[in-house]
Amino acid sequence: MNMKLKLNLKPNLEPNLEPNLTLKLKLELSDFMLITFLIGSLMFCVPCQLAALGARDEAVVAEKTQTIKDSNGEVRVTWQWLARPGEMAVTIDYFGYLTQEGTVNLYLDLNGVKREFLTMQEELPNRIQRIRILSFHPSVNENGVNVLKTLPAADIVDYKLFKNAPYYPQFGKVRMELKFFANGRWDGDANHNNENYLFEFESAVSDRPTDHFSPNGV
Repeated sequence: MNMKLKLNLKPNLEPNLEPNLTLKLKLELSDFMLITFLIGSLMFCVPCQLAALGARDEAVVAEKTQTIKDSNGEVRVTWQWLARPGEMAVTIDYFGYLTQEGTVNLYLDLNGVKREFLTMQEELPNRIQRIRILSFHPSVNENGVNVLKTLPAADIVDYKLFKNAPYYPQFGKVRMELKFFANGRWDGDANHNNENYLFEFESAVSDRPTDHFSPNGV
């Protein structure tokens, strides 16, 4: 009697697992793929959100401008309240007779905080000299890392200067005195015996003061 033995040499590629264990492994694999996708999405979105946040911080929420003209020229001051709570910026434009001396310097008193020697930073095509002072240094996001923003030519940062400057109207007015000088010559307000130029601003921020450091912001 001839007997033939048939061998199944095909490897069993599927492990002999219980149905519940197989289902559990499939679910865990799905969860892993979902988590990987979410992490990848966050890595792409977070830098964009950080960049947008940095841009929002320096956005102007309110602005006021005053100009003083006298027989020697014109001085214009623009005060800006920024979106980041408590932060502000001021732009000073000078177009007086001292521009013929070259770069002009100025004395500044902002609510009792004084700077006795500041230098105008930029000369515009119409010969107006400008300086813009910010109360904080804005940041930008580069490749997922926050770095300090490169400032325009006219901008400088002096956070201590704004120490007494009120952001909200409940805390009083912004009061600024200016006087310009170059090569031993001084230019004040000719309308008032060459005294300091005086600018006052009431806050244009309409939101009520809030605690910006609490989770609920109240």
